[in-house]
Amino acid sequence: MRLDNRASWFLSAFLMFALLTSAVPAFAKSVLDRIERTGQVNVGLREDAPPFGYHDKSGKWVGFSVDIAQRLTEDLSRKFNKPIKLIKKTVNSKTRIPMVAGGEIDIEIGTTTITLAREDSVDFTLPFFITGARILVPKGSPIREVSDLGGKKVGVAQGTTNAKSLEMAMEKGLIKPKCDVIQFADHAEGFLALTQGKLDAYYSDASILSGLKIKEVRPDDWVIVGQFISYEPYGFMVPANDSKWRDFVNASLIRLIKSGEFNKIYEKWMGPSGEVPMPMTEDYKMFLNIISFPE
Repeated sequence: MRLDNRASWFLSAFLMFALLTSAVPAFAKSVLDRIERTGQVNVGLREDAPPFGYHDKSGKWVGFSVDIAQRLTEDLSRKFNKPIKLIKKTVNSKTRIPMVAGGEIDIEIGTTTITLAREDSVDFTLPFFITGARILVPKGSPIREVSDLGGKKVGVAQGTTNAKSLEMAMEKGLIKPKCDVIQFADHAEGFLALTQGKLDAYYSDASILSGLKIKEVRPDDWVIVGQFISYEPYGFMVPANDSKWRDFVNASLIRLIKSGEFNKIYEKWMGPSGEVPMPMTEDYKMFLNIISFPE
């Protein structure tokens, strides 16, 4: 995805926000303290969002986020000079925020868009990925842009920014008449409804749609259409007001980028020969350099 000036301004504004909020004091007892005491880190991961998190043909839980979680666990083991066990827990669009806010998981590494509204309940790390919402339709569908969704049945995942951006598009008159928005518990359920002809389109982040399409038996039967009508910067989600833990995760991410390991993981899952090809743009590479703060 290529970023325009609006996206660039957004990223600059977000980085300023992240720097300003980094001074928030941490609780006396941080997630890091519990991880050291118990010897395990509880990580929320997706099972329905290739290439970020899904089960391969052998049933193994794999993906970009799974690899990132493993690297974070290795950093924790080095910090505490003892083995730290990675405990994987399933999250979806509806459960991820309550699970972080309630302490059931220490971090969610998935496909969660950073928003100011969500910052009321949880905190976010620096963004690590940027995408935008588009539309998945059957090949031959007359739907080509968001304006073509008028009067159609459109699926979205519960608890996502996609549902909100679709409502905003209708409020602005971009979709006339209004479409029938049908919400699903997760992307897999929504895509199944699309394949069964119960929906005219499925609306989500382009990265998610690419993963759903390419893992289908006949991927050429599906087409991703429409211009981006939203920008979705993904961040790792952590409990609120724990700057000690958030700073550790940010430092782990930055070192992963600076070492070149982040690029290797990205290429494995989203490079030209990856599971879901979404090659890095020059803008994205520049953004990763920008957040790679010095030691």
